[in-house]
Amino acid sequence: MSKKWVSLGTLLVLMLIVGWWLISPLFLDETVNEELPPTIEGTETTSAVEMSDGRSEDTQARHYSGKFVNADEKHQASGDVTTFQTNNQQWVRLENFEVTNGPDLYTILVKEGQSTREGIILGKLKGNIGNQNYRIPESTFLEEGDRIVIWCKAFEVDFGFAELFLKE
Repeated sequence: MSKKWVSLGTLLVLMLIVGWWLISPLFLDETVNEELPPTIEGTETTSAVEMSDGRSEDTQARHYSGKFVNADEKHQASGDVTTFQTNNQQWVRLENFEVTNGPDLYTILVKEGQSTREGIILGKLKGNIGNQNYRIPESTFLEEGDRIVIWCKAFEVDFGFAELFLKE
């Protein structure tokens, strides 16, 4: 009979741990307030981009912006997203950002026509409230229509997204 109680106790402890992991984000917020990286370039930079036919073309670094919208009634997001350049690195910045908290949230760059699952993971969400920066991989080029999505990897659910538009 003692094996039965040990198994039942172990199951109960596991259920409590999983329950805490699933439910605690609903009432615990994590606030982040990252500063901008210190080496932000004040002007647009020019770089050579190789075309699909092998030619290279000089292009100016483009800057994009957008506003977060809710994924649905249960998963809400608000705030601004902007892109910027530092020493040949592209960044995404979330400002005045707030999203419904949840387990296993990630910041994903999704190209037009892709599902969120196929997107590029920029990083685990640092906090569900506040200002934060995410580096875009060097091999990735931003385009108008790309989206920044807050995604729950564990349940494959979007919590909110912002479509990027060329900043004039």
